[in-house]
Amino acid sequence: MEVAKTHQDQLERIKKNVKMSYEAFKPNYDRWNEFRRFIFETSLTQDDISLLVSQSKPQIEFNISEAYISRLMGEFSKQEPSVSVSSEDEDQADPTTIHVVEQHLRHIIRNNKSQNVRWELMKDIYSGGFAVGKVRTDYANPMSMKQIILYDRADATMSGFDQVARETHKGDGRFCFEMVPYALDDFKEQFPDIKVDDLDYSRSFSGFTWAYLNGNEKIVLVCDYYEKKKKRVKILELANNQTITMEDYKDMKKEADRVGQIAMLPAPRGKARWTELETVVRFRCIANTVIEYEETDFSHFPLVFMDGNSITLRNPKTSGAVQQVTRPYVYHAKGAQRLKNFAGITLANELENIVQHKFMVAKEALPKEMDWLAAYKDVQKPSNLIYNAFYEQDPDQQIPNPIQAVPRVNCPPEVVQTFASTDSLIQNILGSYDASLGINDNQLSGVAIVEAATQSNAAAMPYIVGFLQGLQRIAEIFIDLIPKYYKTPRTIPVMGIDGKADYVKINQDQGVPMFYDQNVLNVSVEAGVSFQVQKSKALQQLIALQQANPLFAQFMADKGLMVMLDNLEIRGIDQLKMLVEDWLQQREQQMAQQQQNDPQNVKNQLEQAKLQQTGQLAQAKMQQENVKMQMENANQQKQFQIDIAHLKQDQMKLMQDAAASKDENMTQRIKAEAERFSKQVDMAMKDKDMKHRHLSEAIDLHHNIVQAKHSNMMDKATLAHQMKQASKPNQGATP
Repeated sequence: MEVAKTHQDQLERIKKNVKMSYEAFKPNYDRWNEFRRFIFETSLTQDDISLLVSQSKPQIEFNISEAYISRLMGEFSKQEPSVSVSSEDEDQADPTTIHVVEQHLRHIIRNNKSQNVRWELMKDIYSGGFAVGKVRTDYANPMSMKQIILYDRADATMSGFDQVARETHKGDGRFCFEMVPYALDDFKEQFPDIKVDDLDYSRSFSGFTWAYLNGNEKIVLVCDYYEKKKKRVKILELANNQTITMEDYKDMKKEADRVGQIAMLPAPRGKARWTELETVVRFRCIANTVIEYEETDFSHFPLVFMDGNSITLRNPKTSGAVQQVTRPYVYHAKGAQRLKNFAGITLANELENIVQHKFMVAKEALPKEMDWLAAYKDVQKPSNLIYNAFYEQDPDQQIPNPIQAVPRVNCPPEVVQTFASTDSLIQNILGSYDASLGINDNQLSGVAIVEAATQSNAAAMPYIVGFLQGLQRIAEIFIDLIPKYYKTPRTIPVMGIDGKADYVKINQDQGVPMFYDQNVLNVSVEAGVSFQVQKSKALQQLIALQQANPLFAQFMADKGLMVMLDNLEIRGIDQLKMLVEDWLQQREQQMAQQQQNDPQNVKNQLEQAKLQQTGQLAQAKMQQENVKMQMENANQQKQFQIDIAHLKQDQMKLMQDAAASKDENMTQRIKAEAERFSKQVDMAMKDKDMKHRHLSEAIDLHHNIVQAKHSNMMDKATLAHQMKQASKPNQGATP
């Protein structure tokens, strides 16, 4: 508490970071809660229910989205994460240590408690779009003094991360936090020195409250706020290639000097240098007080964000700020699910409002006798309908249309079609097609079911990848914490790749040392195949090989029986394995005794076995030759089919060439006709031009002749006139 009081000035900064992180991620929190309710509780919103009540329609739903989530969870339950640990420098980590670390990680990730945690985390990712894992340390049991490393599921909507984080696990941010709700009485019991009387249970900002009322019960939110703290230290490299801090080297030197082994201390190599190391500090606080402050042993945040299939968008409403949008698996199928509900409710409303009246009868036509009226009231009972055909007041006047059958109005076919087609629509939206694998002629074979089980839903793989990325981050945190917490001699549980559990001694004589540089180890977590499905496939293959090759069957009967049992999934398989091991040992002992007691019998048996083996080899050879001949016949048949296909292709090609040649000849003929027609038109035009020219020349010639004649006549007239004038006597002259 005294240390926490010195950090009270950090409270406002912490609250500001929590507020900003919560407000930025609030749409994803709301979407997480909305889709969890939509999938697991009801797909009808309160507005939908109010509208149905106002329209007097049935409040029913046809939620099929949970079935897809359950199917994916069922497939996920058969998967086992594959863990592998390697080292960049073998001098810094012993190969045996690496192997034990890998097996211990496999045990932590695959044990029963972790399997339940993995189930809940994956359910959060599928249904809500994201999940949050938490790494913590605890004592092995209430009476133990040894700590173990665990990981749990944190409340995804009560955890937050720095907005600037860009890695999928958000471990590169500056801070993260987890809100834990406490009932007021429980809080006072656990923290009696903290005053909470002045808390405002109605105060809130942007939907986030540090204290609130749950009915009549007061709830206080306790925030575990984790923040990175950088420390500048000197490091140096020793002669054994180990790099440590200067403070650790001084402590090693003091300890070696104390025990008189200073000569065994590795000498420094080169010069020391400054570097920055990150550690994580934890603030535990409420709205008005910092309760605790602790410098943890963690180098990474204990909270790990597990992304489903989110995207990063720029929000135009916030000046283009980058915003992460998380999406559940059924995010895009919500509209189709609501359409199915609407169509189903409409169909149910049609069924509910079907007209029950069978007949429409005129009032005057109803008989007065009660026995005859009963036929109208109880239409299910076979009877005759009696009615009055004439008015009682006027027997001469006939009642028009005294009785008519009420026709039933059919439900619109669009409603039924829409209701039925939404299933395939949702399937197409989700990209879920595995349910149809293995179907052949409406029959499902066992092999097809096994093959279908090994096929993971491709559309759901982004969610599995996001989970594995988060799980790998958790494994990296384990790698960092193991040498910090496993310092004393102890025994740790391990698990082999085959799933068998065992125990290994560490940090003691004939044990494996756990002192390694965590910076040189690399861990990888991948999607492993289902052991159950893999064993089933292996067993089928072994059976097929034994049927195909008798020699292999004899080998499996003598040497490979345990392999067959390892791939067998039945009740009591462990007990059967133990019995078979004892039986094999007894069988070997009996064979050894027989060999010692009766060498000749053993010799005969060996010769008989040799002959039998020779016969089996010959039979196997004949079977191989038969298989070879069958393969050759199949190849010849296949080649014959290929040749036929080639002949068909050549025939088609010849037909195409003939058609093309015919088309080309037709084209040439049309072209020749066009050219001939063009030449005829040209010659006709030239003929007309020539005739026109000749006619024009004849007209010009005639015109010239006429003009010449006229000119000659004019010349003659002029000459005659001149001669006439010349022949007249001159009147002015003297004779």
